[in-house]
Amino acid sequence: MTTRATPLLLLHTWGGDAGTWAPALRHLGAAGRHSEAPDLPGHGARAAEPFTVDGAVTAALSAAGAAAGATDGAAPPYEDETGSETRDPDKGAGAEGGETYADGARPVDVVGSGLGALVALTLAQRHPGRVRSLTLVGFPPAEGPEAARRPADTLAALERDGTDLFARNYVDSTLLSADPGHRELLRRAMAATRPEVLLGSLRATLDWRSHARAAPLAVPCLVLRGARDHRVAAPAADALAEQLGGVSAVVPGAGHVAYLDEPAAFAAALTDFHGGLRTAPAD
Repeated sequence: MTTRATPLLLLHTWGGDAGTWAPALRHLGAAGRHSEAPDLPGHGARAAEPFTVDGAVTAALSAAGAAAGATDGAAPPYEDETGSETRDPDKGAGAEGGETYADGARPVDVVGSGLGALVALTLAQRHPGRVRSLTLVGFPPAEGPEAARRPADTLAALERDGTDLFARNYVDSTLLSADPGHRELLRRAMAATRPEVLLGSLRATLDWRSHARAAPLAVPCLVLRGARDHRVAAPAADALAEQLGGVSAVVPGAGHVAYLDEPAAFAAALTDFHGGLRTAPAD
């Protein structure tokens, strides 16, 4: 029996955009696997929009439907005039678990890094029928006094330096990749993000428990951490994986943004995880 590869939904890191996935996509798409990497509200092509977690989940949900529709011919989720997803009243439980939708779109493998991990986790808990598996990268954020000061410190740095210099300093202190092209992808994206979006999305990520729960999920979960991530401690990542009923793994050589630091190793870790999941048979 042949199988069809489950599409990927890729949600970018804080201050990033869809384009930051380009290095990883060269490896993830090598076997012809379809991927959707949307800009979250306030980022990339949607830079003029305000950022909210609800708006980001709606954007991710729409992209999930597009990813499934690209391989199955199914329509993406549709929205009412308020921007909220409209579900068909005859939805029910499907073979993959959780909710299914009348548009026929099958679940996708969702991957989120940093800010994108918050959105991915919230999506999986609100709409498990759209998600076959969940991978959280560079998550959860640090807690404690230093984390509590981070929004104020970020605001002060943005006011002092402006977004261009702030973005350069952030990339220099966070990315470990020696490839200048990888570093430029995140620098340009962050420099083009409005300060209020950087601050609002940072606060949301640090306050992630207000939007999502550290409780067992209805879908398989991987918490993936760069081996050299100085922003997420190994015990915190392992503890979150246990709380979600999932597993944890490490990307060798990578830092906080593993998909830019070590895209090949990052893709290999995803391939290993997804390879152990049940894949729907081809029609």
